[in-house]
Amino acid sequence: MKRMTSCFLVVLLTCVGGAIALTPGVALSATCEKWAGKVVSLQGTVDAKVAGGTEWQPAKMNDTYCPGDTLRTGRRSRAEVALENHPILRLDESSTITFGGMKDKRTSLIDMLSGAALFFSRVTRNLEVRTATVNAGVEGTEFFIRVEEGKTELSIFEGKVLASNEAGSLAVVSGQSAVAEAGKAPVYRVVVRPRDAVRWALYYPPVIDSRSADIKEDSNDPRFYIYRASQLLAVGRVDEATADIDRAQGIDPKNSDAFALRSIIAVTQNEKEKALDLANKAVEADPKSPTARIALSYAQQASFDLPGALSSVEEAVKLGPENALAWARLAELRQSFGRLEEALDAAKKASALNPDLSRTQTVLGFSYLTRIETNQAKAAFEKAIGLDQADPLPRLGLGLAKIREGNLEEGRRELEIAITLDPGNGLLRSYLGKAYYEEKRDDLAKGQFDMAKTLDPLDPTPYFYDAIRKQTVNRPVEALHDLQKAIELNDNRAVYRSRLLLDQDLAARSASLGRIYSDLGFQQRALVEGWKSVNTDPSNYSAHRFLADSYSALPRHEIARVSELLQSQLLQPMNITPVQPHLAESNLLAIAGGGPGDPSFNEFNPLFNRDRLALQANGIVGEHSTVGEEVVFSGLHKKVS
Repeated sequence: MKRMTSCFLVVLLTCVGGAIALTPGVALSATCEKWAGKVVSLQGTVDAKVAGGTEWQPAKMNDTYCPGDTLRTGRRSRAEVALENHPILRLDESSTITFGGMKDKRTSLIDMLSGAALFFSRVTRNLEVRTATVNAGVEGTEFFIRVEEGKTELSIFEGKVLASNEAGSLAVVSGQSAVAEAGKAPVYRVVVRPRDAVRWALYYPPVIDSRSADIKEDSNDPRFYIYRASQLLAVGRVDEATADIDRAQGIDPKNSDAFALRSIIAVTQNEKEKALDLANKAVEADPKSPTARIALSYAQQASFDLPGALSSVEEAVKLGPENALAWARLAELRQSFGRLEEALDAAKKASALNPDLSRTQTVLGFSYLTRIETNQAKAAFEKAIGLDQADPLPRLGLGLAKIREGNLEEGRRELEIAITLDPGNGLLRSYLGKAYYEEKRDDLAKGQFDMAKTLDPLDPTPYFYDAIRKQTVNRPVEALHDLQKAIELNDNRAVYRSRLLLDQDLAARSASLGRIYSDLGFQQRALVEGWKSVNTDPSNYSAHRFLADSYSALPRHEIARVSELLQSQLLQPMNITPVQPHLAESNLLAIAGGGPGDPSFNEFNPLFNRDRLALQANGIVGEHSTVGEEVVFSGLHKKVS
């Protein structure tokens, strides 16, 4: 097997929110005919060894490896690897795997030697994991595996795994866990909260904008422990980070930054009241601290107080006008209020203050993305990924940008990587499910929507998208139930959207509900929902379009139909939904086009209106020489539809 060496980059954690500093060196690069694995994200110390070799070389992002090569992570380190046939795995600290190549030309083989990993596979029988005590044959699933001396533990989050060894076999399905010990058949194991096993994979947003040169190692300086705790959170080591926060508060019990970090931990672990209490203590301890105000903004946002969050971060900017994280956070919240121009200005300010901070590049990318300036957005996201490979947000943004440009498969792949970077994020699951829906992979879409509902039962997004999916596959009654649930939960989006945008969302959901009533034959009820949608938000183009479709089926409603259709066409944003044919009733592409029409931070439904062309044709033949046809052609390209 031919090998070659090239320049490499040793990855070191820096002090800024887990960003990555790069220094030159040498790394191995696979030149086999077909690589077995590719590193798509790493943090800390990650090394690789070629098959049959003895020397370990540092790994870097986008390195590829051949069958027989071995990859390992050091202490306080993580790595994410994409396999040749699309499964993704994420390695915890102190883990070692060997790439086994392909089996039967379709199944990737992984030898898990030690440590823990989260596996994400979406194709049946395309992954097999082998350990010293068990083989795990994957049926298209998401699962966690931990290998210790003499035993292997499994927890299945979705799908099915067949765990087998010489002593027996066991089918483990969603929500179940199992353990296999040396010389014994696998057996079920009761785990109350199996997702706690992957807490190391969670993402904690940065709140401290500091520099390593500002802080020296000093056991009597609380700033050192706070700095180190923020670094530990950046690699998911929450227990060790908490210990350092305890040390800092042992020296300074009223340390504001310590309270701020505890608040961020509580926000990430969905302890909203605790997060708000800790953030307020941070502000009380140091009213002039921008860090405390940033932490308070996250806690307020988690508690559905979006105006309060915006006010807090505006105060943070006043207190720390040179604080890049404060400006980045301001850009996020301005997007949540639909103030896209002001958000872009804040994002540019953040990037100018600290262009080497991943968060500033991420919000800059989203600011461009909401303006459908995808080239600039992709450049910012790619830079953010290089600066902090553990952050799921730039992966999400890059995926959405690719989808908007019409590259659905590439975009969906980025969303899958984002999921493994933050597996407990229900919103990411909803958007991945939406991507699967666009690919017409119904079972996979359903699985992601179900997981999103479980992870965040109060978010209307998965219910809304699942309703669209069910309506598309001719299950209107189930779609009706899901859409009613989405409308009931609509105001829970206040964590991301302002009151005005929430009203627009409600109008869009009501229009979709009216369309389902129409499909069920409840024409009058459908009209009522259409009128309600227009009254809630007169600028909602989908509501006007729905009324136009409804009026076209009613006698003596031609003037009303033309009026509603004209308003819809004047108000509609760029989308693939064609104009209504004048000679027949038609709902062409209207189902998939439903949903919020204005993008904002964490509301990206409009971006799935990707660049493409659509052609649909219908015909009818009847008695007495009755013949009719309808051909509709529509398209979307960048800012022209």
